[in-house]
Amino acid sequence: MKIAAIAILAGICVGSEPTGRIAGTLASSGTMEPVVGAFVVLEGTLLGGISDGQGAYRIENVPVGSYSLRVSPVGHEPQVKADVIVRPGRLTTVDFVLASAPIAGGTITVRPSYFPGDEQGAGSGFSLSGEEVRRSPGSAGDVVRVIAGLPSVSRVDQQYNGLAVRGGNPFETGFYIDNMEIANINHFPRQGTSGGGLSVVNVDLLSDVTFSAGGFSPVYGDRLSSIMELKLRSGNREEFDGQLDFGMAGAGAVLEGPLSQGTGSWLASARHSWVGLLAEIADIDAVPTYSDYLVKVELDPSASHRLCFLGMGALDHVDYPLESAWEDGNPNYGVTESESMLAGVDWRWLWPGNGYSRTSLSYQRIHYGGDYRKTRSGEPEALQDSRERAVRLRNVNTWLATGGMELVFGADLSQRFDSFQNHYWADTNWSGEPLPPLYIQENRDEFSGGLFGTVAMKVLPRLTTEIGIRADFGRRTYLSPRGAVHFRPGENTTISASAGIYRQRLPGVILARDPAFESLDDPMAVHMVLGWRQLLGESTRLLVEAYRKEYRRFPYDPDQPGFFALDGLSSEQDLYGFGTLESGARARSAGIEASLQKRLARGLYGLVSGAWSFSSYRSPGEEWRNRIFDNRFVLGVEGGYKLDERWEVSARWDYAGGRPHTPLDMAASMEYNRTILDTERINDARLPASHSLNLRVDRRFHFSGTNLTTYASVWNVYNRRNVAAVYWNSITGNPDTMLQWGLMPVVGLEYEF
Repeated sequence: MKIAAIAILAGICVGSEPTGRIAGTLASSGTMEPVVGAFVVLEGTLLGGISDGQGAYRIENVPVGSYSLRVSPVGHEPQVKADVIVRPGRLTTVDFVLASAPIAGGTITVRPSYFPGDEQGAGSGFSLSGEEVRRSPGSAGDVVRVIAGLPSVSRVDQQYNGLAVRGGNPFETGFYIDNMEIANINHFPRQGTSGGGLSVVNVDLLSDVTFSAGGFSPVYGDRLSSIMELKLRSGNREEFDGQLDFGMAGAGAVLEGPLSQGTGSWLASARHSWVGLLAEIADIDAVPTYSDYLVKVELDPSASHRLCFLGMGALDHVDYPLESAWEDGNPNYGVTESESMLAGVDWRWLWPGNGYSRTSLSYQRIHYGGDYRKTRSGEPEALQDSRERAVRLRNVNTWLATGGMELVFGADLSQRFDSFQNHYWADTNWSGEPLPPLYIQENRDEFSGGLFGTVAMKVLPRLTTEIGIRADFGRRTYLSPRGAVHFRPGENTTISASAGIYRQRLPGVILARDPAFESLDDPMAVHMVLGWRQLLGESTRLLVEAYRKEYRRFPYDPDQPGFFALDGLSSEQDLYGFGTLESGARARSAGIEASLQKRLARGLYGLVSGAWSFSSYRSPGEEWRNRIFDNRFVLGVEGGYKLDERWEVSARWDYAGGRPHTPLDMAASMEYNRTILDTERINDARLPASHSLNLRVDRRFHFSGTNLTTYASVWNVYNRRNVAAVYWNSITGNPDTMLQWGLMPVVGLEYEF
């Protein structure tokens, strides 16, 4: 009896160690066909699996913790995925897309890497997993804030989610989610740009994100600087799972489960900001409230077809009362409202031959609303009621021809339906000149699109070329050739060079202002990039890139040629201060960037990066001036250490040179009691350099079938009061500075069941 009791107790103790399981699929990158018979091994263990006839693998009874997953397939490049989190009683899905590799002499050259894509020399690309985004200090799981720490991105403002890349501004960055273009992924979107307040994408739904800072292929158009592509993970195809969240972004839930006997899945997320509730208790004014949701449904009608249905949206509201504006010294107060949504379907079809296609049809709507008044007089200042809508069709095809040549081709079409009802009362601009009232009442429709194609082929054993072209049509018709070469002098070294022409349509909010603006040219840019990638180990990579960009055909105001009009969309130099616009302004930027990245393999991970750059512009007949996002120097150090499967500590330190700004004209500012800039010194001064340190601690609690993850973070640990802008305080009648966030504690938790 005692022996039986001891045996039962021992069984309970042994069985009490929580375990989970890992499953996924292996597919070939060129055709998305399953990779059969490949070994998938969990690093540091004897656990593993082998892919079946459908490319599926499975690993059971995996102790909870963080792992690296290695696959060594025949005929494909070996690959390792880090940050595979196994949780109690739950399924972790990890899919691989594997690049083909030649087989010589019956043997395989084994070069496993934690950086898939380097073998093909993908230019100016940087990828992150959903877990890397989630745990990044100082980001609160906001993917845009994580990308903002890369060396190619200017440090704009901690309170503004705008990606100004390699001398450009946030107008020049584009976003895609699951093959669907989306104009803006932020709460409180700023009209005419892709920036806003904070991301609407729940990090717990992210599979991975790829950011291209330049030199991207003709598959992507209508952007001058950069592309961010987000891939959402699939829902659980085997069981129902749930998660409750509480953090800086608000409180929310994630639910998921199988459909149609495992041939499909569904995934849903909803969040609402909780700070508004605390504000009512603490009697705090001007706290923004926001909500967002996302639903993804996947169905496989057959082995060759997959349908993905996506719906997402956000609601935002902030009421900034007169009392708060008076206390803050803000010249205006009022209400800001916005609403956005995206709905679409993406169809993936594996061809009978060596290729596949993805076709998406989507609808997007963004509403910009606002009612603002002057703080001192209470007089109306601006009334905004704009709606931008678009239906988009996108088709991308990939075909592997004989001899290893890869052809990618397709088209994207867009029909826009925009409505602008904006009223601006008489005022003075930043130069002190009087501005007449402006009333924009315009319904504007525009059809546009593009055709693209690119060919990649290995011309020599160590030399690969990519040649492509894009034809865009709409108000204008353009051809934009692009090309790249990748040379591998050694197994761990890649040298790349790329060049191409990039174009972007002017924002509808500009064209709607005056019928004469329809004659404005669309801006263009020429990218030239030279890069060197060196693997210093399986999980460590050194990347160095030099670039130069030449811009043409930007709009400018001939009456105020010293100011750069499009940069005003993202700054204190508001666009509506311009009287008229003509084409012909130029811009240029150049720089060199370096990053040393260590992916998580055995506890330690991190990224050290830095950049030197310059960015300037010139209107016809004017001198070259600094663009407002020209930091010159940026430096970032980010990293962490996993103490065990429960504890993790991390930190991030950022430094950026001061951005250019135009000093105040003190006499004129005092006379008008508002911000008047010194037009003799446009962007001639610089704000103080900015820097901050963010710390974070994560702790996981494992239970039988459930998991609790908590984190505590401190932003701007030493309370550096970085300056965001210099302005004239109309309440105090003195010059003043707008400060970024000071020291801020952030906590959160995620309960998975």
